[in-house]
Order: sequence, then structure tokens, then C-alpha cells
Amino acid sequence: LDNPGEMGADRVADAVAALDQYPVPLVIVDMGTATTVSVLDDKKRYIGGMILPGVRISLDALTSRASQLSGISIEEPKRISGILYGNAAAVDGIIDRIEEELGQKVTVIATGGMSRKIIPHCKRKMTWDGDLLLKGLQIIYDKNRKDHPAQER
Repeated sequence: LDNPGEMGADRVADAVAALDQYPVPLVIVDMGTATTVSVLDDKKRYIGGMILPGVRISLDALTSRASQLSGISIEEPKRISGILYGNAAAVDGIIDRIEEELGQKVTVIATGGMSRKIIPHCKRKMTWDGDLLLKGLQIIYDKNRKDHPAQER
């Protein structure tokens, strides 16, 4: 990364947990306020990522800027939905391009509040892990605790 200090703590915790539980190379798709994509190579190095507007932010921006659109639902549609399928296609496409750039297949882990709505509409196989962030924080805590015996009182 150009400046590792700018990487969010949530992305660090996600990466720590994913490296502990899943085979590399891997991609973490965290669909919260923003949709972030993190890439870890086959040597377990965090090699970068990207950020996209989150599903809810995109939906809010669309409905606030288009005068004839009122609330658009993100519930399961009876037919194809632009919000659900558009975001699913974006995730699929980004993962395809990451694999092209790496020259190998990746394990894909999905997490974050909106992932349960979007991931079922993706064509790619993904593992959903709703507790990835908490698992990573626990691992980081445990490692720091072991390294500092004075904290074990």
C-alpha cells in the first residue's frame, strides 16, 4: 500500500480474521456504509483494495436526486432489481478483474450488513461471514495480550 497508515482498522481486522480461517489468495467484500474490497495475495500480504459507494448510500443518493423516485426497496424482488442485481454484478465484475490481475482464482469472503441482501444475487461462489470483523478484533486482542504478560492480571 502507498500509505498503510491510511488503511481503516476495520479492514485490518477483517484481513486478520480471513487469513486465520480461509485459504489465500483471498478477497474480502465488506458491504456496510461503503462497499470495500480487500485483496490478500498467496503470500498472505495485503496488496490493496478499493472502495465503492455502499448500497444504502447509492440508493439514498438516487432517490434524493431523481424527483420522480420515492423510496426504492432493497427487499427480495419478484423480478430483476437494479439496486440488488447492479451491486451483485459490480461485485462479480470486480472479483473477475482481480483474478485476471493476479492470474489465479481467489477465495471470496463477504461480510457487512448489506452483504446478506446482495451476495445471494451474485454469480460467484462466496462465503458469508457476518462475524469476520469481531473475529479479527479477538485475534488481535489475543495476540497483543500474549505479547504483554503484565496485562494478564
